[in-house]
Amino acid sequence: MGDWRSFDIANPTEEHAMIREMVRDFVKEEVEPQALEYDRDEKFNLDLFRKLGDYGLLGITVAEEYGGANMDATAVAIVNEELSYSDPGFCLAYLAHSQLTVNNLAFNGSDEQKQRYLPGLCSGELVGCMAMSEPDYGTDVLGMATNAVLQEDGNWCINGRKMWITNGVVDEEGTPADLVWLYARTGTTERGRPEISTFIVEKGMYGYKSGQKIIDKLGMRASNTAELVFED
Repeated sequence: MGDWRSFDIANPTEEHAMIREMVRDFVKEEVEPQALEYDRDEKFNLDLFRKLGDYGLLGITVAEEYGGANMDATAVAIVNEELSYSDPGFCLAYLAHSQLTVNNLAFNGSDEQKQRYLPGLCSGELVGCMAMSEPDYGTDVLGMATNAVLQEDGNWCINGRKMWITNGVVDEEGTPADLVWLYARTGTTERGRPEISTFIVEKGMYGYKSGQKIIDKLGMRASNTAELVFED
């Protein structure tokens, strides 16, 4: 074993060092020149976000068969560190998509769901978000009011509102995210504790729409934050 003092904890392998250099160059050339403008104007740079897909970063933990890079948590931390060094708001949009949504789907979705959604999410064609927080309960998951009821035809009827959702809208017109990884109450256990399930909701599904876009934020202004509404 070599001298432990020569071990680079921030770049434990050559592959990690390479991805850090790649993202750092991308930040210098693409992210930094636009950071002040988009933070000041409170806008999300969707075109720049999609360029992350060209580098394989939007599906960084996803298997290659679905268009991902199949990398580890250390690589994820490196990308987040390098992006946030210049533009933390833009990094937050990236994190909400690649980790909270895409990684969740990659590890917990069915084969059919992964084949259907992951290629578009990894390329940037689709923008995803995770919807958990609510207006009256914040991140108190066990207190959430959004509910899903199984219908006789096998479909689920979802009602509720989610608040402060990063990537909830993707533009200034309030277009909702292409895909939502949604948490909803589906029942109650014998001990009276709520049963929580996750659902995938696509843009265009009946009853799914955006509510208000949160504006005048103190920070993270280059990522969109919004309310999402689910009605039947």
